Amino acid sequence: MTALLILFTTAIAALFTGLTGNRKAVHAIALIGSLLALGGVIAGPPAGWNDMFPAMFNFDAYALAFSGVAILATALIIGLSGWGFRSLHDTLGDNYGLILFSVCGALVMFSFTNMVMLFLGIEILSIPLYVLAGSRRDELSGNEAALKYFLMGSFTTGILLFGMALVYGASGSFDVNAIAQAITDGRHSAGMLNTGILLIIFGLSFKVSAVPFHFWAPDVYQGSPNLVTAFMATVVKTAGFAAMYRLFSMAFPGAESFWSVPVAVVAGLTMTVANVTAIFQTDFKRMMAFSSISHAGYLMLAILAIGTEGGDRALLFYTLTYSLATICAFGAYIVVAEQNGDGSFAAFNGLSKKQPLLAAVLAISMLSLAGIPPMAGFFGKYFLFTAAFAKYPWLVVLAVINSAISIYYYFKIIIAMYFSHEENAYTASIPASVRWAVLAGLVLIALLTIVPGSVYALI
Repeated sequence: MTALLILFTTAIAALFTGLTGNRKAVHAIALIGSLLALGGVIAGPPAGWNDMFPAMFNFDAYALAFSGVAILATALIIGLSGWGFRSLHDTLGDNYGLILFSVCGALVMFSFTNMVMLFLGIEILSIPLYVLAGSRRDELSGNEAALKYFLMGSFTTGILLFGMALVYGASGSFDVNAIAQAITDGRHSAGMLNTGILLIIFGLSFKVSAVPFHFWAPDVYQGSPNLVTAFMATVVKTAGFAAMYRLFSMAFPGAESFWSVPVAVVAGLTMTVANVTAIFQTDFKRMMAFSSISHAGYLMLAILAIGTEGGDRALLFYTLTYSLATICAFGAYIVVAEQNGDGSFAAFNGLSKKQPLLAAVLAISMLSLAGIPPMAGFFGKYFLFTAAFAKYPWLVVLAVINSAISIYYYFKIIIAMYFSHEENAYTASIPASVRWAVLAGLVLIALLTIVPGSVYALI
């Protein structure tokens, strides 16, 4: 609750500071506010705050842990934005305010105990993103991204809300504990409940860009500003899976025999379709879009691991390592692409000779995303696959095969930077804000690489 209030206050402050025309002040307020919110998460809620709205929120250890991941990722993105947002219009108060409001929605999704609050959290998260996706108003690709995201998001929200209404009709409550009790006691309509759960899976699958609800993601990721894309690929995906895990583990454990089958099918399709399609991409952002989709398939394994030892910790560790690697990759990309005017793989040719730091950041990020040992991403996949193996060994084998496939397109970037005989004529310079943000990300990735077991045990 403390972090939620800090973020909301910071968003308001950023909006009003933007009216002064001082870009540096807006950036400083947003960054300091996000760090203070992270401190609020670490300190935990004051005594008695969890008792204020027990039927709506519960800022338990699960909610606080995922809130920390989301706020940390937001802080790194805001650190990058000191340079990466420079080409957008106005003084950026609205952009920072919308990002922080969106994170407020994520925090609600981490802590809900009532499906009404889950729905409100999703809307608070999504509505600012519809605006942020089209914040480059003079570019047709940005307008297309915003319109496509808004139309498909609105349609899917209706499906999600319909599913929640059916679950309410079947169980007589929106409270997740009451729903679970109704299922356990047999006081529910099985047909209505199963239909509602299926529609909820459809709605949440869109939010995390899982196949076959992923068609919006490549175009929206490519058309949105780079840092907005990084935010969608990390904070939004973390919020979606954390909310999905919380909902299914608290409300629907008694119906697992029904919902586990469609979730397993979606997981298998997502990781396979995304990895195969990513092989043929030549644009970095589209490749990262399909990379994000493929990781959604892996993260679905955590939902299937509900009820096993360490499933929630595996989900948390994976989202943390994935978010750090993705943000560092985008940090390097915005420097190269925006100074070179080229977003294709060719833009990275010979980068290691001219900017070894950027090349190292991008190489470590790609290795971690591919799950190459001993990188942090490898341990993230190990913990996740281990948690799901007892229930779905065939799906874990499919995930390992897909991880091997992903090496091909991740290594395209590394080959271009270190082994390409062609070199670009430009020389990329690293702005101070980008340098500090990616270095902070690298330090955290190194920590998760060196002592993954200790960090996993802590969370």
